[in-house]
Amino acid sequence: MNIKTEDLKTKFEILKKKISDQNYDEVINECKLVLKHNKIDAFYNLLCIAYSNKNNTDKAISTMKEALKTNPKNEDFLNNIGMFYAKIFNYKEAENSYKKGLKINNNNLHILNNLANLKKSVDHTNEAIEIYKKILSIQSNALVALYNLAGLYNSLGNFEESIRLYFKILSVKPEFTEADRLISQMTKYNLNNEHFRQMKEKLKNKKLNKDALIHLHFALGKAFGDQKKFKISFENYKKANDISKEKTKYIFTNDEKKVKKIKETFSKINNTKVNKNRRQIIFIVGLPRSGTSLTEQILSSHRNVFGGGELPYVQKIYNNYFENSENEINKTLLSKCQNEYLDLIKYFDRSQKTFTDKAPLNFLYVGFILKFLPNSKFINIIRNPMDNCWSIYKNYFATRLDFANNLNDLVNYFRLYQNMMDYWKRIFPNYIYDLSYEKLVNNSKQEIQKLLKFCDLSWDENCLKHHKNKRVIKTISFNQARQPIYKSSIKSYNGYEDYLVELKDINY
Repeated sequence: MNIKTEDLKTKFEILKKKISDQNYDEVINECKLVLKHNKIDAFYNLLCIAYSNKNNTDKAISTMKEALKTNPKNEDFLNNIGMFYAKIFNYKEAENSYKKGLKINNNNLHILNNLANLKKSVDHTNEAIEIYKKILSIQSNALVALYNLAGLYNSLGNFEESIRLYFKILSVKPEFTEADRLISQMTKYNLNNEHFRQMKEKLKNKKLNKDALIHLHFALGKAFGDQKKFKISFENYKKANDISKEKTKYIFTNDEKKVKKIKETFSKINNTKVNKNRRQIIFIVGLPRSGTSLTEQILSSHRNVFGGGELPYVQKIYNNYFENSENEINKTLLSKCQNEYLDLIKYFDRSQKTFTDKAPLNFLYVGFILKFLPNSKFINIIRNPMDNCWSIYKNYFATRLDFANNLNDLVNYFRLYQNMMDYWKRIFPNYIYDLSYEKLVNNSKQEIQKLLKFCDLSWDENCLKHHKNKRVIKTISFNQARQPIYKSSIKSYNGYEDYLVELKDINY
């Protein structure tokens, strides 16, 4: 039964509102009814979005494939399929979909940007740069491309070009204060700095939304801190974190329950063993801002090591195969997990070099990793708790670190991390190496020698020259990890002690 055009327009607007209200099941049911007799592109898109927002990526992909049968030349459908494949890290199919879309329209800016992002995510940086530049040759003020290219230059250590592009973004959209914050990470401020003056002036704008204020307050916290104006610096950091906490509504007991469930699930795993993975993986874990990026930069400078960076794959595998303990954890399942992980890292490097994965919060999954990747070792970075927690508190995390926005939450989470690592070390004492950040900084050569020995790697002088390593660094430590080892980050909280009373009770 065909529906009148006017009725379809009304129905479409109603369903768009339901998407905004997160009534995804209603959208799915009503879109299916419409599409049964009216094969309309816009309703396929709504159906696809609803499935995606319910985290049913497979259904989102199959919906788009069905849509393509009715309109095989729809480049937006191909773009959508590519995005969904990228979401589940199926980079090959994602790239194929994007390229099919570009055959239809070689100048589709959305597809070009998504393809460049894909290339960036697997460290094919030269290809990514060329695609972003192509976008900007078509539309010089394409803000998304400017932002992504600036971030890529940032991660490659080309700070001058990165800053230039962020300022270009601000010239088009001054209220995009994320650019201000990112500039602040690459700038040493004094009282006469023009950008510092601009940010203070921008704070008077009463129309800035909460997200804009978060970025601006983090940036001003950094700028005032550079000038040793610790009180007003802390006030800005606190404002940024208070707004973030208000948004996330983080409750620590939820993380307590998560850790309890992880332990319960792991206790149900029997002695099932899987064949050792031929390629050795070194996981660098700890809390964020503990020195994980520096450690990976040192290791990846070794001739026989490839640095993979901060990868989300372990959490994906845990969520898919272990979180719901109804799955029987047997050799078949563990082999599947092993193959999936090893296939994913091939997008970065196909050699048999030792591979590093430095997602800090993988400390939650140590035992599971050793079940499906038995040829793995773990480096647990330990840093002075007050330094570590302060460094977390004063930084913005794009991937959301909800426990980071309140000092009491940070104390509780730090203790949770310690408890979790104690649990794993009791079970796997020979697979985990505690590396003290302070010892690494104060006695670099000796500590690097011991680290390489644990990793079964021969000595390589390049590890002492890690700052010359040109690899991509995508974390907020992009700046520090490119410098020779320095000691100024020890007791980095000096000047802020009066505002960090909650952190003083944490012990190593």
